[in-house]
Amino acid sequence: MAGITVRNPLSGEILYNIAEPTDDEIRQVFATAQTAHANVSAMSVQERVAETLKLKRYIMERREQICDKVIRETGKSRLDALLTEIFPVIDLIDYYAKNAAKILADQKAPTPLILMGKKSYVCFEPIGPVLVISPWNYPFTLSFLPTLCAFLAGNSAILKPSKETPLKGVMEDIVKNSGFMPDAIQVFYGTREAATKLIDLKPAKIFFTGSVAAGKKIMAQASQHLIPVELELGGKDPMIVFDDVDLERTVNGALWGAFTNTGQSCTSVERVYVQESIYDQFVAMAKEKAARLSTFASKPDDQGDLDVGTMTTESQLTTLDEHLQDAIDKGATILAGGPRKPGSSIFPPTVLADANNSMKAVTDETFGPLLPIMKFSTEEEAIALANDSPYGLSASVWSKDLERAQRVARKIVTGNVSINNVMATEGNSGLPFGGVKDSGFGRYKGPYGLYTFSNVKSILVDKQSAKLEPNWYPYTKEKYAALSKLIDAAYSGGIMGLIRTAIVGMRLESLARKQRL
Repeated sequence: MAGITVRNPLSGEILYNIAEPTDDEIRQVFATAQTAHANVSAMSVQERVAETLKLKRYIMERREQICDKVIRETGKSRLDALLTEIFPVIDLIDYYAKNAAKILADQKAPTPLILMGKKSYVCFEPIGPVLVISPWNYPFTLSFLPTLCAFLAGNSAILKPSKETPLKGVMEDIVKNSGFMPDAIQVFYGTREAATKLIDLKPAKIFFTGSVAAGKKIMAQASQHLIPVELELGGKDPMIVFDDVDLERTVNGALWGAFTNTGQSCTSVERVYVQESIYDQFVAMAKEKAARLSTFASKPDDQGDLDVGTMTTESQLTTLDEHLQDAIDKGATILAGGPRKPGSSIFPPTVLADANNSMKAVTDETFGPLLPIMKFSTEEEAIALANDSPYGLSASVWSKDLERAQRVARKIVTGNVSINNVMATEGNSGLPFGGVKDSGFGRYKGPYGLYTFSNVKSILVDKQSAKLEPNWYPYTKEKYAALSKLIDAAYSGGIMGLIRTAIVGMRLESLARKQRL
C-alpha cells in the first residue's frame, strides 16, 4: 500500500514513514468528527476560547521542542521557525481570546420604516465538520490558524497536513497533553488520494492552502457535492519603491521579504520595482547586503543566528534552477548568490538585476530565494507593472509620501498591502488574510476568520398578534394603489416623506383588516 516517506531536507535522512490510511480508517475519522461537532457546537464561545488558551500555554512552554521538529522537516532557520510558525499561532489565540465573543455575538441590523414594529438581527452558527488541508511551507502555523478559526466558530475540524512536512505527532501531542477537548481537532495523514476519499464523505467546508493547480482540483471535486471551499493559493508579490524612501531600511525590507523562510512563502517579495532615479543605488546596496546573509553552507550550526535556511522540497529546487537559468539566458545579471551546488538543497539568496517580464522569475511563482529587481519611471507605470500578473495575494508600497503610498495601495489588485513594510499584514491577527485572481478567494483571521466557518443567519422578529400584513392575500386594486403610494412616500426622502409613509401605512393596515381571505 502506498504511503509517505518524510526526509530531512538538509541531510536527506529518512525521518519516518506513514502508511496510507484504509477506507475504514478514513470513514472513522469523519464519523468521529461528526460526533465531536455536536459537542463543540453546543459550547459557548467563552468555553471554546478557554480550550484554545490551553493550547496557547502548552505551545509557549514547548516552543523550542516544536521549533526543533519544524526545522528537522522543513530546513528553516531557527529564528524563522519561531517567528513564522510559533508566534502567529500564539498571537491568533490571544486575539480571539479578547475578541471572539464580541465577533460572534448577534448583530442588530436596521429595519426599514415599512417594516415598523419588527426587529432584525444576524447570528453566527456552526456549520459542521471542517476539513483543513495545509501546505508544506508553514506546516505548523498554516495548520493551526484555520483549524483554530473553525473550532472557535463552533465546528470540529479534521486537519490533513502536507505529505512533505506532516509533523507527525506534533499536533496530537499538543492537543492531548494540553488538556484540550478530545476529538474536536483530529489529524489525518495521507496522500492526495486519501484526501479525495475524505472529501467524498462531504465535510461542511474545505479550507485549502497550496498551489493553484491543486486548488482547482479540490474545487472541482467539492463542486460535485456543493461543498463550499476557501482557497489560499499562490502569489507573485510586487514591491514598489519610490525615490523618496530611506534606502537602507527599504533594501533591508526587500531582502527579508524575499528570503525569509528561504523565499518559500506565498507572500514572499518576488518582484521589486524601483523608481529609476534610485535604481542603481538600490541595486548596489542589495548586492552588498545579500552577500552578507548566512546559510547552512557557511553556518551549519544554527543557534538562532542563521539567516536563510535550506529549501524543503526537491520539486521546488527544480523550479528555482529553471527560473534562474531562464533569467540568465534572457539577459538578467546575477548580483549576489547564483546557482546551487549540484545535489545540494542549499540555494543561496540570489539577487537579479536587468530583469523583465519575459522571464519566468518575473511572471511565474518561484517560491524560493530569488529576487528580480526592475525599474519604473511613473506612478502609473508602477501600478501597471504590479497588476501585470495572474496573482493577487499581497504587495508592498514604499514612500515617505503616505498619501501617494495609500493611493497606489488601493490601485493594486490584491488581497493585502503593507505600506513601508513587508508581509506586515500577516503579523496582525485582526486583519483578514486572503487573495484575489489566481491567488484564490476567501478570508481567514480577524472577524472574517470566524465568519468564514459560520452560517451567517438573518433573523427578523415580529410580534404574535391578530394583525394581518397588507401585502398578504387577497390582492385587490385598492391594495395595489395604496402600495404604489407607499413606495413613492417611503423612498422620496425628507420629513414629508416620513409623514406620508406613516399615513399610507395606516391606510394599508385598515385595508388588510377589511379585505380578508
